[in-house]
Amino acid sequence: MASRLSDDRGSGAFSGILAVVRALIAAVLVTEAGLLTWVGLIILLPPILACVAMLGVLVVYWFVFSGRLPWPGDTRRRNFRRTSLAGVEWFWGLAAAALFVVGVEASIFTLFRLIPFPAEQFAPPAALGQATTTQLWVLAVIASLVAGVCEETGFRGYMQRPLELRFGPAWAIALTTAGFAALHLNQAWVLTLLVPLLLASVMLGALAYAAQSLIPGIIAHAVMDVFNFAYWWWHLWGHYDSRPITESGLDGKFLLAAGTLLISLTLFVLTVRKLAASARADTMQKPSEAIRTSA
Repeated sequence: MASRLSDDRGSGAFSGILAVVRALIAAVLVTEAGLLTWVGLIILLPPILACVAMLGVLVVYWFVFSGRLPWPGDTRRRNFRRTSLAGVEWFWGLAAAALFVVGVEASIFTLFRLIPFPAEQFAPPAALGQATTTQLWVLAVIASLVAGVCEETGFRGYMQRPLELRFGPAWAIALTTAGFAALHLNQAWVLTLLVPLLLASVMLGALAYAAQSLIPGIIAHAVMDVFNFAYWWWHLWGHYDSRPITESGLDGKFLLAAGTLLISLTLFVLTVRKLAASARADTMQKPSEAIRTSA
């Protein structure tokens, strides 16, 4: 009897690990389908043409992975979550998206007042050295949109959603965050920005779960990346030049960054709760939608 119980536990553990691996593979494949297409277009085409072409690709990508082509799949529709939000959900979703951007950026500004800013990790890419300022802005917007759509679809959709059904939201968000961080291990800045990266992933996971939709998270992710590209990486808004407080002493800029971080995170939690309540009320009024997203 004890041996049988042990076998059942082992089988359950193996099944759980298999579910995580399967979800991670799906997330990487779905994400890279968009990201690698974008990289290929940038290599093959002039910058503006690559941007125009990628907008068309994103439209196809959206329809394919949301399961809304003539050959829709229930799994794809379920993983992509809802695409129709009520007015109150838009309000709380956009509010949470804005607080996400403020919170993540405040965490980066706070971090670089605690440690020296590693400017060498944030050098503009050499491949864009000949691009004009206008071209860089267009590239920043499209690159951010690509990252927002593809990474949210892959990780908060195709990875987190199946894991929510299997393990519940807390474990699903934690496992997805680990996978999302692993996707960025090839970046020079990943260890430096590991805490803001993990924070961003947890917040995006909570936003997707609360809204039962990827749309607020896609908007939040894309807006965050526009700021990141324009300020941290491509220096379209100037260069960061503040010194750590160990050198400059405690000052108003640090207190502003740290205070903004704490306030935005607190408001984000409250806003996400409002969003979750609105989403639950909306799905209760639409039984077919609730069945589709919970199946």
